[in-house]
Amino acid sequence: MQIAIDTPYVTVGEYAKRSGQSDSAIRREIELGRYIIRPKVEGSKSAVLINMVHLAMEAAEQAERVRVEAKR
Repeated sequence: MQIAIDTPYVTVGEYAKRSGQSDSAIRREIELGRYIIRPKVEGSKSAVLINMVHLAMEAAEQAERVRVEAKR
């Protein structure tokens, strides 16, 4: 299997467009630690960037678990 990621990080707004989730739902997931974001310098006004590589790896691991369980 090969997974292509067009960019390693996306803004919350871009992820909202791609996932169909609201910005507030995404920010809640970030607060809960379910989405990993790029580290920011304290006090920085830079955009929150979601780590797409981590999400792709998580999805691949989940798919593998399901595949293995289906074979049992």
